[in-house]
Amino acid sequence: MAEIGIKELKARASQVVDAVGQGVAYVVTKRGIPAAVLLPVEEAEDIVLASASEFVRMRREGRAAYRAGKTTSLRELG
Repeated sequence: MAEIGIKELKARASQVVDAVGQGVAYVVTKRGIPAAVLLPVEEAEDIVLASASEFVRMRREGRAAYRAGKTTSLRELG
């Protein structure tokens, strides 16, 4: 992930946003310390969805079912 300082971000905001729109992610630093992350919308949506309570619940249930042997293998499905 590329790094960009806050001053450079201010000076090149339009270019940086265009790059993010093309899939580039940035760590924004302030005085050399990471302060924020700029991500393409699709990646940000994935992070939000992965943290959503419903998805977390389903993931935990799926893992518990797998540990208990209550799942179907991909070979059995296909």
